Amino acid sequence: MGEKKTEIIRFETPCGKELFFPVATVTGNNPGPAAVITAGVHGCEYPGIVSAIRLFKELTPEDVNGSVKIVTITSTAAFEERSMFVTPYDKMNPNRVFPGRADGSYSEVLTYRAMELIAGADYHMDLHGGDMVEDLDPFSIYHRGDSKELNDLSYDITHYYGLPNVVVTEKGGLWPDDGTTYANVSERLHIPSAIVEVGAMGVLDEPSVQKHLFGLKNVLRKFGTLKGEVSPVTPPEIFENMAWVYTGQKGIFYMNVKVGDYVKKGDTIGVLEDYFGNYLETVASPVDGKALFLTGNPAMKEHGLVAGIGVSEK
Repeated sequence: MGEKKTEIIRFETPCGKELFFPVATVTGNNPGPAAVITAGVHGCEYPGIVSAIRLFKELTPEDVNGSVKIVTITSTAAFEERSMFVTPYDKMNPNRVFPGRADGSYSEVLTYRAMELIAGADYHMDLHGGDMVEDLDPFSIYHRGDSKELNDLSYDITHYYGLPNVVVTEKGGLWPDDGTTYANVSERLHIPSAIVEVGAMGVLDEPSVQKHLFGLKNVLRKFGTLKGEVSPVTPPEIFENMAWVYTGQKGIFYMNVKVGDYVKKGDTIGVLEDYFGNYLETVASPVDGKALFLTGNPAMKEHGLVAGIGVSEK
């Protein structure tokens, strides 16, 4: 017979800081594929975290073939400290240091242990939700590697999640994805994987949670882990890469576009001024594409991230 269980899995770190993962697992009454879901790799992206918890509460062993393992908050230290993007102990972005190291810094140990928790799955979804300064048009991302079968299965995750935009990244591409969860799960563990991103500005809102829940259940049904019919979805717009846009200086940034806007190469994304209102620079789009991510507040440090533009050509 199946079961539902929760546990806190703890690991030691070389820096001595506490590292633990809240893990919730539903084992079905019947055999089937094993799904692993991670949420809260960025600890302030709340729609992904809450939808992961709610999914666990809603699922029963009678619903499930195989198993669903859910890491409800992967970066608990960042969650507790409200530390956006990075962990508070080493100021590193976990989603740039996968696959991590057992003897590394806090974030490197975190990602190394997260990979251990994902290993053995038949497929993996990494839930994100728009960090405290992220305004975005919902999108999914998957890694294109050498295995067509793996690529196709990873695409299926993004397609059946039902979000309007899908970004494909590659090792050494315009946005090298070497340190990300999904690329390392695909390349190193040979498991279909994708990031799914719904939410904005560190806000917990019910529409974003519902979009995540629809996508989670639809993918689980598509792969045979959850009983029920797969819902049809509108085919997403496919982007062959993501161009990240930065300021050259620090200052106050005035955005000229909205998420979802299409831009041409050379179009003005926004203007940067100094702390007295003097003009510093105009930031232009380096590519033709769609604004999938925008920094939603005006504070900019030197080399500050302004936008992520989905591009339709490699």
